[in-house]
Amino acid sequence: MPYRFVLEVPEGVHQDAKIAVEESQDAEILIERHPHVLDPNDAFAELTVVCHSLGVVDNLYQWATTTGLRDNIFITAHKGPRVSLADHDAPTLRRLIQGDQYWFENTVPRITHRIDPVMEGGARVAEVPFGGRRAGSASSVPATTTLDLGTIDNVAVNVRDIRHAEEFYTDFFGMHVSYRARQVDDRWEDLGNDYTYDEGIRTGVIPEIVRLENGAVSIVLINVGAAATMYEPRVAYISLSVPMETLNHLRGRALFQNYPVVEDTPYSFGFEDPFGVVWQVVATSQ
Repeated sequence: MPYRFVLEVPEGVHQDAKIAVEESQDAEILIERHPHVLDPNDAFAELTVVCHSLGVVDNLYQWATTTGLRDNIFITAHKGPRVSLADHDAPTLRRLIQGDQYWFENTVPRITHRIDPVMEGGARVAEVPFGGRRAGSASSVPATTTLDLGTIDNVAVNVRDIRHAEEFYTDFFGMHVSYRARQVDDRWEDLGNDYTYDEGIRTGVIPEIVRLENGAVSIVLINVGAAATMYEPRVAYISLSVPMETLNHLRGRALFQNYPVVEDTPYSFGFEDPFGVVWQVVATSQ
């Protein structure tokens, strides 16, 4: 998980704090410490929180405001100062944690075990004769459910050198750049059509994502940093454009099955299926 910070809460409410953290779906308590103090009224529990995103910060502020404990809750980032929730709002605190751990998110690899591309029976994928659509409809097995999946919006690919990757796909597949963007605070900033990588090197402004298109085919390049080691699959996720009804249906099934959630907003949802494929589902209309 890319973010880590220590959450200090009064000993008497540490169980409630753990619930507030774990309700964020992509956050969990890694280490729990209960330092011994002489005065029970001054006792604080130290909870080391790890998370994929910083949505947990909003949960903590909501919980602290509801309970009136903002003055007694503190957060210490990886190398940052110890700050009180009462002295900062949620966006400021997220910026503090992000700025403190920018190196961690962009350089530390997400290490997983690769699974050899084999099918049932031991045959390698490359040895299987069928790779496209079957001619005709013979031997077709009907679906067990009816669902409108819309279209594939994009395939997202992790790359270490986003400039080199952009040059390759625009030249090899004849794709054009739809946009280049980087994240600033809680929003994405379009770098504009006049952006150049030479100027970006001088200013330190490098795209975090680049969308490339050629007709119905779209690739989103995700800059994971030059130091990242690619143990995990290069394809970050597959994005589907679907009706709102389908989005809500898939969200409900994924949550019911307790699949890992990577994104959850009113109009988009991302989850990892049992085979390690990450799907992003986006509503075609809001």
